[in-house]
Amino acid sequence: MSKLHLVFGGKVKDPQGLDFSDLPNLHIVGMYDNYADAEEAWRAQAQRTVDDAEMKYVVVHLHRLLEPEV
Repeated sequence: MSKLHLVFGGKVKDPQGLDFSDLPNLHIVGMYDNYADAEEAWRAQAQRTVDDAEMKYVVVHLHRLLEPEV
């Protein structure tokens, strides 16, 4: 199984949290089969929105959700 990673972002209620305030408008950056590519995509989006404290991008390790014991 590939080690899938999802990169997405959007407006958050609190910049220190992960409570997204506008779920219908989340920006799905993409799915990646390795962490290095996912991190590169995350970094590019985070840098693009660095001046907006309400915008947050994250990397989700989908492979850990699909097979938590691995």
